[in-house]
Amino acid sequence: YINVAGIKPNGTTKKFYKEVKILKMGTGYTVTLDGRPLLTEDKHQFIVPTASVASAIAYEWQTQGEFIKPFLMPMMSLAATAIDVDRNKITEKLLKYVDTDSLCYRVDSPASLAKMQKKYWDPVLNYFREDHDLEIHTTEGIATLSQPATTKMKLADLIDDTCNFELACLKAVSQVGYSTLLGIAVVHGKVNIKEAYNAAMAERLFQVRKWGEVKGPFGHGIELEYPRLHIS
Repeated sequence: YINVAGIKPNGTTKKFYKEVKILKMGTGYTVTLDGRPLLTEDKHQFIVPTASVASAIAYEWQTQGEFIKPFLMPMMSLAATAIDVDRNKITEKLLKYVDTDSLCYRVDSPASLAKMQKKYWDPVLNYFREDHDLEIHTTEGIATLSQPATTKMKLADLIDDTCNFELACLKAVSQVGYSTLLGIAVVHGKVNIKEAYNAAMAERLFQVRKWGEVKGPFGHGIELEYPRLHIS
């Protein structure tokens, strides 16, 4: 076995394998490097439910260059999170940030940014208000909101109503968009990938449209595409 804990997250581990394959294992599939199956950081067997997911992860391993860059392997990261998941810990953290959810903090000016926030964020909040009859507070100020306890209880139920892989996706989207609400809406099929990206990146997209995109290694390319990679 190969434990992925030995691969440095900063991308400085040299590629040490030549052949990447997928292998049927029990009721699922694993990825092998030179014939050796993977283990997660917590030493669980790396097994995903479908061949298509395993193939996507195998492709991430196969396309690594001289050095292995885990931050460019979103499917691998997602699957490993799902396998090692501590549901209670993740749920607690997601609920902790409901009061500071980015979709609830609006601007009143400039008007063009306020319009963009309304366009991309209101459909997400309306899903909770209309489909689940939840009270979601928003503000145009800087004071921290306090969402109702009943709202948080229902959100906890919606988070609990996910499998481990869905929970890992929820966590990933929430981290990119600083929004637990967005993550929940995505995994429950109420927001597609394009809509999720626009909602998560609304303020950064506004800045690019206003001032133009900065090219080069210190430009907007990575800032805009890295979130797209992880949301997709």
